Amino acid sequence: MNPELSDTALWSRLLNGEEDALDQIYKVHFQSLYQYGMRMLHQEDEVKDCLHNLFIKLWENRKTLNPTTQIRYYLLAALRNTIVNHRTKESKYEKVEASDEYLFDLNFTLESAYIRKEEINQKAVQLAAAMNQLTPRQKEIIYLKYFEELDYSQIAEIMDLTTKGTYKLSARALDALREIMKVDKTSLVLLLLELNKLHKWHI
Repeated sequence: MNPELSDTALWSRLLNGEEDALDQIYKVHFQSLYQYGMRMLHQEDEVKDCLHNLFIKLWENRKTLNPTTQIRYYLLAALRNTIVNHRTKESKYEKVEASDEYLFDLNFTLESAYIRKEEINQKAVQLAAAMNQLTPRQKEIIYLKYFEELDYSQIAEIMDLTTKGTYKLSARALDALREIMKVDKTSLVLLLLELNKLHKWHI
């Protein structure tokens, strides 16, 4: 299959029952989904089980799925719902709501093999440390906005917020980072974009 196939065409092939389309979707998006899942569950086996269930359902329900032009966004939203349902069913958890604060954790570490001083400047290292001081929900919106590069309407659906609420949460997260780092908004956004180039975060 053509690796340059558009999301629309690839999804259409899946809806038509082409197994190689499902295989390519899995290969292209697994790493992004795995990293996002680990930040919610922190247990590799459970994350892989959720991913397995997600792709099984994707295949089984292919005839009833709606068309999409953005597969990654669709899968991130579906995985979040899968994980919330998984946690609700687990006897060790009480009823879990999608909005619960503790659901998301980026766990940035300066010792990460992917965040080394020789790779990024000192300000970026400080930003990684500052991110650890945000609430889980603030971390999640920064991650989805600046590292998954989703727009606010997509983030709103994934995080079960209104679009207005998404803007407010993002603004609070950026304000918190600015206050911690003592930098202006433009400098902060540039640092986030710089870290996005690495796009490899320690889990």
